[in-house]
Amino acid sequence: MTQYSMTPINNGTRMRNDHNVLSNVIASYNRGQLVVGDELWTAPADGTEVKKGDKWLRVKSVDGVIVAERGWMALIHKGVAVSNNFQEIEDPDPPPTPVFPESFTLTDPSGAKAEYVFVRIIE
Repeated sequence: MTQYSMTPINNGTRMRNDHNVLSNVIASYNRGQLVVGDELWTAPADGTEVKKGDKWLRVKSVDGVIVAERGWMALIHKGVAVSNNFQEIEDPDPPPTPVFPESFTLTDPSGAKAEYVFVRIIE
């Protein structure tokens, strides 16, 4: 799963329960803290407190510590950078593709063994 990281530009940068400045503040973080999130929201149009292209990150952890309550922090608000050092973090090791064995042996409690052979994969 793709994740993103950024750092607030100023002390007191707020994390909110939605991606707008009218929503409740959950916590505040300081300049240079490493914020990691898993969803990036981009404003589709201008509004009262938003400009088209503003970006908010749904926060998962700060400085390597999982946040108690997930929230949103601005990367760009009203066209002005609130955070910087934005990076996309690719998953370095995607989960391996499962491989079916050609056969396996099953032993029951009495010690008798049976070999099961796969003929084909149905789906």
